[in-house]
Amino acid sequence: MRTRAAAIAVVGLALVMSGTAQAEPLAFAGFDRSMDIAVWIDRYPLSSREFTPGAAARGDNPGEWSAEFLRARKPGRYALRLPPEEARDHIYYVEADMRDGMIERLWLLLEKPLLKADPRHPTGSNEARYPVCGAVLKPLTAKYGKPDALAPRWEEALQSFDYVWTRAPETMKLECGRYDGRKSIFAIGVTFEATPR
Repeated sequence: MRTRAAAIAVVGLALVMSGTAQAEPLAFAGFDRSMDIAVWIDRYPLSSREFTPGAAARGDNPGEWSAEFLRARKPGRYALRLPPEEARDHIYYVEADMRDGMIERLWLLLEKPLLKADPRHPTGSNEARYPVCGAVLKPLTAKYGKPDALAPRWEEALQSFDYVWTRAPETMKLECGRYDGRKSIFAIGVTFEATPR
């Protein structure tokens, strides 16, 4: 009887461990660090693309990147600016730092570009260019659990609130903010990074 219970416990533990090892990466709106950024070209054909070579790169110039360039997995920063017709889930700008053929850091900016604001409906504030923090935080919390809320920090007139989920080998941070003297809290961006080793 004990042997059977021990065997069941070992099998159960093995299933839990294998499930943990194969857990889905942290993601937001279809973006995650394990994705192949070459799909961005097909997914967002009207976007503008920029590349800045990494410090160790020689012979590469900043400029637009293509699918062929991505196949070489060159180290550096890849940036994607989405036009309004391709923007989804409040994402208008994506930046990926590539190193050793992998995305080391991925940043999604949720700020609607000023030029894309509707002139028929003047906003009167910068907050209107961002989604409400709760609208982004709530589904992420439902999917990944309660995040660690870091201590608020100030940069000039902006108070920032960071919410962090950690699932080794990476972290995902939602940055929200509020201007001094204002009540509305808005979502600024989502960052994915490798956890420190």
